[in-house]
Amino acid sequence: MVGGNMKLHKILLLKLIILFITLALCHPGFSQVRKAGITSFSGVIDSVRQDSKFIVVNERRVFISPNTKITSKWGSTLSINDLKIRQHIAIQGVQKPDGIHAKKITVIKTAQTKP
Repeated sequence: MVGGNMKLHKILLLKLIILFITLALCHPGFSQVRKAGITSFSGVIDSVRQDSKFIVVNERRVFISPNTKITSKWGSTLSINDLKIRQHIAIQGVQKPDGIHAKKITVIKTAQTKP
């Protein structure tokens, strides 16, 4: 009986190790993958590059092209110049090795100014 329990413990330990390795390799993160490599997530703008080529959101580089659609939560069209540090935004784009290439950015909440 003791040998049977030991074998059961080894099997359970092995399954647990395999589960941890699987979770570590798959790392779901906070983004959601939609169709054909499109990913979406929301966060707060950490920085806006002066040349307007990209912004940093939640420590992720988000590239902005002339084809990127930038809107307010009410649907009005905005420009790259309307994006400010500490704004809460939602992003839809394509994940690439150098960062996310934004297709659409929606400003959810404007930046709060510190008193």
